[in-house]
Amino acid sequence: MARLPAVTKDQLAPEDHEYFDSIVGTRGSIRGPYGVLLHSPKLAARVADTGAFVRYEFSIPESLKETVIIATAREMRSQYEFSAHAKLARAAGVSDETIKIIATGAAPAGLEGDEALLTGYVKEMLQKHKVSAATYKALTDRFGEQDTLHLAVLVGHYMLVAQVLATMDVELGEGMVAEIPE
Repeated sequence: MARLPAVTKDQLAPEDHEYFDSIVGTRGSIRGPYGVLLHSPKLAARVADTGAFVRYEFSIPESLKETVIIATAREMRSQYEFSAHAKLARAAGVSDETIKIIATGAAPAGLEGDEALLTGYVKEMLQKHKVSAATYKALTDRFGEQDTLHLAVLVGHYMLVAQVLATMDVELGEGMVAEIPE
């Protein structure tokens, strides 16, 4: 059980219902990190807005965004985030083999093209806490400066989500399966 229980709309002050409704509007329901983030409704809404932008409002393919998200979840060791987004990655066309390679920490080895570039970038950033000139050049050559910036914020957003999930000890939800080997 999470350290903070998920907040329901009925538990919020009437003036905070708009934040709850906004999150439901972009995600379909309140689950995972947003249930606990709603203990601070304005914060939850701002986190959700950033997440909605990096997930839905920039131009790289959904499969590559989900590859970045699960690579970030793997490096952060976030089972919840990985499980939730592995499902979305599969729906976006990411192969089970790619997901397994990322889950085991082997990536970028075993991957090619954009998947190798993006998982290598995530691993470099989260393990070395910096990005080499060669990696930055490869990203900007492939995705342009603006989408390279968007990729950095995508990684940062899911680092934030992973930290909330870890701090609040949010467990896997019903039907979710741990995919990162312990």
